[in-house]
Amino acid sequence: MSIGVRPSKNKNIEKEINKINTNEMILILNPNSQGGNTGKNWISTYSKVKEFLPKNHRIIFTKKTNDGIFDTRRLLRKGYENIVAIGGDGTINEIANGFFNLQPQNRNIENLKKFSFDPKLKVVNPNGVLYIIPSGSRNVLARSFGLKHQGVQALKRIKQMKRRKMDAILAVITDKDSPSLIHKRIILNAAEIGVGAEIIDRSKKVRSKIKSRFVSTVASIVATLPAYNSNKCDIVIDGHKRISSNMTMGIIANGRFLGGGFKAAPRAKFSDGLLDLIILKNSGSFKMLDKLIELKGTSTYKLEEDILYYQASEVKFFPRERNVTVTVSVDGEPIGMLPAIFKSYHDALTIKTETTSSRI
Repeated sequence: MSIGVRPSKNKNIEKEINKINTNEMILILNPNSQGGNTGKNWISTYSKVKEFLPKNHRIIFTKKTNDGIFDTRRLLRKGYENIVAIGGDGTINEIANGFFNLQPQNRNIENLKKFSFDPKLKVVNPNGVLYIIPSGSRNVLARSFGLKHQGVQALKRIKQMKRRKMDAILAVITDKDSPSLIHKRIILNAAEIGVGAEIIDRSKKVRSKIKSRFVSTVASIVATLPAYNSNKCDIVIDGHKRISSNMTMGIIANGRFLGGGFKAAPRAKFSDGLLDLIILKNSGSFKMLDKLIELKGTSTYKLEEDILYYQASEVKFFPRERNVTVTVSVDGEPIGMLPAIFKSYHDALTIKTETTSSRI
């Protein structure tokens, strides 16, 4: 059985959860992913995959931003263990965040400089398992994992998925509208800082008016790149290495790929306890495109004067100019701005996916 094979606008999630047997597998679906096609085609999809799912399963549809976080957290607190994320990178990120106890906090920049991470992430349910079913337009996380199947084909293989651990990167990011408020957010694949995040932010705003992802992305690149300038930042790596550098774009990577197919972090692995840090230092009009194209993943960037590359456990970013907004996005979703800090937690999340390459 499922909780509404088709999305419902009136059902109360708490009532739905209370009706569920905790032994059931819960599928959390974003009907708006893949340009709305996930929801539009769900009746057909469900008819094709129902026989491949465990007998005891239910389906919950998200309705708005952050539903994936709160619905997942409520389910895990009530004792449910098997949570299936069906959607794009943003949806899967939200559901993964629901596995952890993360609360926003009020802090100023000086306190953030002294911020120290807890030694371990606090999980909601230590027996919780996240099943990853990519069903978005880009599915960058799936590419970094090396997953071969998505959507229907991935759901058909859900009983054969392999259990494994993966690192989670915790980001502490300043709110754009209320700089005294910070957000804690788990990163599965990558965070982008600066021009990449700004392009993502503009693209989403354009897409609210123009539904084409290609058109909105191209329009945002054209609007952003020519005028974007590097920002002077202080960067602290693992608490002792300090760098002051211009930064056009920063990348905090758990996986190898970014949107657009850029293989930004060729040495990244999902279970090595490290985050990969890439800093593109200088920009000038469309010169930035050349630098992005150079992210082929064929070297350690040692010969690139304008690209810095490190592997670390923790990194902090503080802009020199406080009146400049430097946007931060997480797994393809704009979250906030600098200052921000990031820490890798080794094997913090239990997941199930189809068989992947050993690079995980």
